[in-house]
Amino acid sequence: MGLSENRRLRSDPSIEHIVFKETEAGYASYYMIESSKPLRTLNSSMWGEGLGWHYRLVNRQVDKNYSSDDPMAEMRRFMHMKGIPADGTAALLTAARVRDRGFSERSDGEGLRVCVWATAGLGNKARAGSERKRDELFPGTINVIALIDGTLTDAAMVNCVITATEAKTAALQDCQIRIDESGETATGTTTDAVIIAATQRGRSYRYAGTATVLGYLIGRTVYEAVSYSVGRYLER
Repeated sequence: MGLSENRRLRSDPSIEHIVFKETEAGYASYYMIESSKPLRTLNSSMWGEGLGWHYRLVNRQVDKNYSSDDPMAEMRRFMHMKGIPADGTAALLTAARVRDRGFSERSDGEGLRVCVWATAGLGNKARAGSERKRDELFPGTINVIALIDGTLTDAAMVNCVITATEAKTAALQDCQIRIDESGETATGTTTDAVIIAATQRGRSYRYAGTATVLGYLIGRTVYEAVSYSVGRYLER
């Protein structure tokens, strides 16, 4: 399924029981993917971390100088203020503008559907494996939320993270995003995060590598969503 520019700019998925919501409020902006049924999730951030079940997936914008001695408590206060139940919510933080997100949706035509939302902030590009001084390591975030309308094993969830990370890096390479000091191609930023979520209905998948249909859909949607958000960042 190809994607037009309008397709990328819209953010509501074509998955039953899933609703996309957005609040534009400057540094307090956020968007949320909400499900009427619990989603199986794998989250790299501390808010709804690890493997779990969640009804809401949130990407929250903060000031680039955001700092908190107790980020868990601060996030709970934010959710309370916005009327978002903390229980059942998995969340990511970013200093990138959430309105500049990329969105991509693809299907195999046989029931499997993958939707990805991505925000890219490139204020602190990084290359995994390169030597860097500790005082050069600062937050800078590419956030990816991938929603799969299918049934995934725990191993497949982890495999999705691998494929999504490879696709993110490929997008940065093709966008010629380089480390300022060395000129090396960036593989990400220093605080990238990902949420993989599955509806756990329909056909079951044990693998999500690039040789599989699921891996192909993950790779294409992440690549497209990250590429779009990177382009928006570079236009600023």
